[in-house]
Order: sequence, then C-alpha cells, then structure tokens
Amino acid sequence: MKSIHQIMQLIGRLDAHVADDFEGQDLDFKQWSLKTEDNIRKMIEYAICMANGGGGSVVFGIADGVKGHSKTILGVPENLDVASFHQRVFEETRPQLSAEFDMVELDYGTGQVLIMTVDGRGGPYAFADGKSVIRKGKECLTIEKEI
Repeated sequence: MKSIHQIMQLIGRLDAHVADDFEGQDLDFKQWSLKTEDNIRKMIEYAICMANGGGGSVVFGIADGVKGHSKTILGVPENLDVASFHQRVFEETRPQLSAEFDMVELDYGTGQVLIMTVDGRGGPYAFADGKSVIRKGKECLTIEKEI
C-alpha cells in the first residue's frame, strides 16, 4: 500500500500525466460528485473493493483523462463531515470495515483532496445485502457467489 506521502508525490506529477497512469491494485482516483450520497456509495463500494483486493487508497477530488493540475485536481468541498463517512462505511459493510479518511491540503488545483485508506485484513467484506466486489488491477469486479 502507498503512503500518503507517496500518493502526494503522484498527485504532484498530474501536471504531465493523467490520473489513470498511476492507478493500480492499491490506488484509485475519483472525481467528487455534487451529490453527497453518490460519494458515500462510491466510498462504501471502493472500501470493500480495496479491502478484498489486499488494501489500498482512493483519492477523492481528482478528475481522470486530463492533464494539468488546474484541470485534474478539482478537489472536495471544505467542511466535509469525515466522521460521518467513516460511520457509513462501518455500518454498511459486513463484517464491519473501518476506513481511514485524511483531508490533505494541496498547493495547486483547488486546494484539498480526501484520501480514504483501508487495509486488506479481516475479510472478505461485502455490502449489507451480501453483494461483494474485489480489486483486480485497476478495476473493481463483482464477486460471484458459488452455489
């Protein structure tokens, strides 16, 4: 798993690269949606996905497919209730999964991103309804239940 310092080094290179260049088994970048509930659903899905894939981080506030800090680093709103994100991930996963959230200030782009990190111990993890996903390379894939 990458440290926040390593992730910040990659973000610094987004002036000449697209975010997808740096995504992999333990790292993904997601643009922040205007709808809070969409972001929370994404957090829960990617927490399960990353945990089942061995652990990793998701950086919220980064656009993909474009180069340049001003186009790529769109950021997240100020004053986010990070504790509520932690609680929702915990409540809506089975077994309950703890995600760590870090708001990180940037010197470029719009000012801050939110980094969610989960480790890969304790699973397999699923949504409350029993469905599950796992990280394979750069993708979150549905885990098919065996009959």
